[in-house]
Amino acid sequence: MFNELFGPLARVRHKNAPLANERRRFLAHLKGLGYTRTSLKAVACELIIIANRVDLSATTRIEVAALKAAARRWAASQVRRGRSTSLAISERNFRYWAEQWLRFLDRLPPAPAITPPPFQSLLDGFVAAMAKEQGLTPASIASHGWKTKSFLEWYWTQDRPFAEVTIGDVDRFLTLKGQTTWKRRSVSTAVQALRAFFRYAEPARHCQPGIADLITGPRRFDFETLPAGPPWSEIEAIISALDTDRPADIRRRAAWLLFATYGFRAGEVGGLRVDDIDWTADVIRIRCLKRKDVQIYPLSKDAGAALARYLTKVRPRGPWREVFLTLQAPHRPLSSGGLYHLASQVLRRRGVTLRHRGPHALRHACATRLLDRGMVFKAIGDHLGHQSADATATYAKVDFPHLREVARFDLGGLQ
Repeated sequence: MFNELFGPLARVRHKNAPLANERRRFLAHLKGLGYTRTSLKAVACELIIIANRVDLSATTRIEVAALKAAARRWAASQVRRGRSTSLAISERNFRYWAEQWLRFLDRLPPAPAITPPPFQSLLDGFVAAMAKEQGLTPASIASHGWKTKSFLEWYWTQDRPFAEVTIGDVDRFLTLKGQTTWKRRSVSTAVQALRAFFRYAEPARHCQPGIADLITGPRRFDFETLPAGPPWSEIEAIISALDTDRPADIRRRAAWLLFATYGFRAGEVGGLRVDDIDWTADVIRIRCLKRKDVQIYPLSKDAGAALARYLTKVRPRGPWREVFLTLQAPHRPLSSGGLYHLASQVLRRRGVTLRHRGPHALRHACATRLLDRGMVFKAIGDHLGHQSADATATYAKVDFPHLREVARFDLGGLQ
C-alpha cells in the first residue's frame, strides 16, 4: 500500500513507523471500501500520528479513556504550534481514525450494551404490525413510529405503568407538543399515529380499551394547503445550470430529471436499480411505494442521457445494484436524506421560497405542469402513482383556467 501511495522518501517514513503491517492492512481494507488515493494518503498520515501517540506495544486492548487522553494531547499540541485553529476538530479527527483503526484490529474493548428503554418491545411490536398487517410504506412506518416513540418517551417520565395510560395522558402530550415544538400539521399527524398505535395496543391488552376512539387533534380541512412546487421555468433553469462536468452536478441532474419529469418520490428513486433501466426498450421500471406494484414509464431522451452519463462516468464501481450511490467512500446507496439534499440544496442556494424544498416539491411541480398541459386528473393520478382520486384532486386548486370556467358556469336561475 505504501508503494502505491507515496514517493521514495515518504514511503520510507511510513514503513519505519510503528505497526507498519497493521497500518497497511487497514489501508487495504479502506481501499476495498472505495476510498480514493487522496483519502488513503490522508488516513495513512493520521495513522502514523496515532501509532506514535498511543502506546500500542502491549497486546492487550486499549482503554477508551487512554485514547481520549491521547487525542486531547495531540489536539493541544496542534493548536499550540499553530497547525490548527480548532481544538475540537483536531481531537475529533484523531479519535475517529484511532477508533476505526483499533476496532478493525480488535484492540478496543467491545462497546457497552445499550439497555433498551422499557417501552421498546411495545414499539417494536407496533412497527412490525404496521409492516406485516397494514402494509404501510417505510416512510409511513417511520413517521408513525417516531411520533409514537415521542409519546412513549414522554409517558415514561410520568413514572406509571403503561397499563394505566388514559386519554388524559394523550391529550396532555399533544397539548404540550402543540404549545412547544410541533405545528398544527405535526400534531395532526401524531393524532393519526397514536390512533393506530392504540388500536394495536388495546386488543393485545397492553392498555385499557377505548382510548383510540377518543383521540382528537386540531381540525384540518380537505386540501388545506396548496401544492408547493417551484414554477416550471425555475426547474428548467436549474436543470440547465446542472449540465456541467462536476461529478456532483452530473449525479444531481440525473436525479432532478426523475423527480421533476416523472414526479417520482424520493423512496422510489432511492429504490431504482441498474436492472430497472431497459436501454433496449427505452423504459424505466419504478416500484411504486403507495400502490406496491411496479410501474413502467417511457425513458425520456433527457433523462436517459443524464442517467447514462452518470452511470458511465461518475457512479462508483462496486457490487451495489442501486443506481444512486454516495460519491465519497465508503460508497453505499443514497439514503432518503441524501436524496432530499440533492433537491433542497439547489433550491436553497437559488433562494426559491417554498414550505418544503425536497423532492416532493418537484413532484408537485410535475403534477402542476401536467395539469397545465391539459392532462385529465385520472391520467395524472396514474402517472404519479396515486391510490385514490382525492390525492390528485388537490391540484384542482391551482388549475386556475378551469376554476374560472366553473365560476362562470350558468346555473339557469337555480338557487
